[in-house]
Amino acid sequence: MTAADIPDFEPQRETVEVAAGVLRDEDGRVLLSRRPDGRHLAGSWEFPGGKVEAGEAPDQALERELAEELGVRIGPSRPLASIRHEYPEKIVRLRLFEVHSFRGTPQGVEGQEIRWVPISGLDAGEMPAADRPLIRLLDLDPHYSISPAPSTFESPSRFIEAWQQCLQAGFRLIRLRPAPGERVPNEVVEAIDRMTRASGARWIASGDLDQCYGWPAHGIHLSAAQIVHLDRRPWPQERIVIASCHDLEETRIADSVQADLVTLSPVAETASHPDAMPLGWDAFERVIRFCPLPALALGGVRPDDWARSRAAGAFGVAGISAFGWR
Repeated sequence: MTAADIPDFEPQRETVEVAAGVLRDEDGRVLLSRRPDGRHLAGSWEFPGGKVEAGEAPDQALERELAEELGVRIGPSRPLASIRHEYPEKIVRLRLFEVHSFRGTPQGVEGQEIRWVPISGLDAGEMPAADRPLIRLLDLDPHYSISPAPSTFESPSRFIEAWQQCLQAGFRLIRLRPAPGERVPNEVVEAIDRMTRASGARWIASGDLDQCYGWPAHGIHLSAAQIVHLDRRPWPQERIVIASCHDLEETRIADSVQADLVTLSPVAETASHPDAMPLGWDAFERVIRFCPLPALALGGVRPDDWARSRAAGAFGVAGISAFGWR
């Protein structure tokens, strides 16, 4: 895909750019603000923020909106992710920022209700549709480590050892990726599940769906070929659903089956897929501009490309060899 393959237009509906912030208290609770009567989506609870005005940078809009709305002055912040949601009456592109510090006690300056909520207590049903996909990101590692196939290791014990080394390297979101048709021994699955949970990390199943459904994984990663054959979300809401995507249309298919995240690839050239045409960072950013779900950059990226991915509006980065695997 090249930049020319990505639409450079918006449908004939108002498009609103919004900047919102994640503010946390000392207990790790997140601040929500209730939309007042008379406004779009009145009564719903949202991440506080507001519209980006013409000529205003999103981070400047965030600083202004939180001062006006909550009476606080924020310190450093960084982009968390962006998504684009189409409501019947308007299109919203929401850019969510992680606010590292703020001065003052938040209050509903405009008469709106506010409340502090534990991440586990966030109710997607109470929040606007544009905010819902972002809830999952609040306690998720933006560095997604993908395993080589277990069958490529000299023994199951060597694969288990390598998985442990990945955990010890600090990765907290790891995908088990068998080779096509590979059956992973139960003792391997039991071992990696035990180690991952003991580390406070999460692991994601992938491959043959019948095999994946029998595993105690925290989530599932669907291939682009798998998502086109689904008509609904394949796993319950408490588990994570990630989908492999290579263009904008596939991200929309992933959204239609209620995936939580997508990987978008390849961003750069990779040794594992030498014939695949890379997007490049410019085209990657343009796809993210239209993407309805949080995304991870995959293909020829390294963990330290995380900041570049965030600047493009994505949530993080994913990979194999550079992500804890030797």
